Amino acid sequence: MSNNTWICVNNNGHAYDTITAEQNSYFCPKCPYGEGILLNQGPVSIDNEGTIIPPMTQQQEDLGLCIMLLDCSGSMAEPAFMNHPMSKRDLIAKSVSAGIFSLSGNPLKEFAYVLIIGFDHEIEILVPYMSIEKLVQEYRDAAGLEHALKEKMYKKNGATDINGALEVAFRFTQQFINSEISILGTYKPRIQAVLDDNMMNHSIPNVRVLLFTDGGQFMGPDKTTLNPSPFRNLQYDGKVFDLLMSAYYGSSSDKDYDKLKSLASKCPRHPSTDQFFLFDDPTKVANLKGLFRMASGASGFCPTCLDEANTVTRDF
Repeated sequence: MSNNTWICVNNNGHAYDTITAEQNSYFCPKCPYGEGILLNQGPVSIDNEGTIIPPMTQQQEDLGLCIMLLDCSGSMAEPAFMNHPMSKRDLIAKSVSAGIFSLSGNPLKEFAYVLIIGFDHEIEILVPYMSIEKLVQEYRDAAGLEHALKEKMYKKNGATDINGALEVAFRFTQQFINSEISILGTYKPRIQAVLDDNMMNHSIPNVRVLLFTDGGQFMGPDKTTLNPSPFRNLQYDGKVFDLLMSAYYGSSSDKDYDKLKSLASKCPRHPSTDQFFLFDDPTKVANLKGLFRMASGASGFCPTCLDEANTVTRDF
């Protein structure tokens, strides 16, 4: 017999139907919460004893991955700008969708994967791991994806667990880079050759993680400590690479601004620039779509990279 099956990245024996996967926010209920992300394996065969027969998988080279961590706490329901009807979460849902769908014509979209995670005091997968090609097929247009994101984001309205969201993303990123996710078959992440401003060459996995928030860690009055970023320990081929980009929607005078900025490392292409984006003025909002496009396409790291990408886009 065949079923549409979701399998845990940590244990191929942990398999669930779509209803169970959705009820558990695409996390394995048999693993500690957040540690076993479920991936859709489509129809798989099951023998007479109920044992899953692993699907035949092709060898895949040059895979790219973007993980988006979207703040869905109560403050994200506030207006994006003064005297403006659109909320911050509506603005983010629209910008994420437009950014991803702007890559729908990319000839490598079948090898570019996204995973969108929402967080308040709980972590939830808003869009499970899938290729941009499949995402475009499933949601049809940017408006379809925007609607799906808003529907799930509206259900979250709690506190802010940035620490938990980063840990979930870090575990999956390290597994992906190490080619440890066996249910993906034989695969390797794409490796980019990045030449920095000092003419030094770096080989970096084609993976990006983008954190977008409008505040700091808050799980209660006595639980406001923002932990150091786990991505400072992300390793590939014996070297440490910090692939986390942080975006803050607020003011540089906010009490949490410096804490959020402390998560950012320097850009490998522009070593003097932080992988940190500040959205403190309505005129900068036009860059949101570009930021999410850049993250989804794993084509840059910092505000200078984004400016360069925008220049190229305008030139054509």
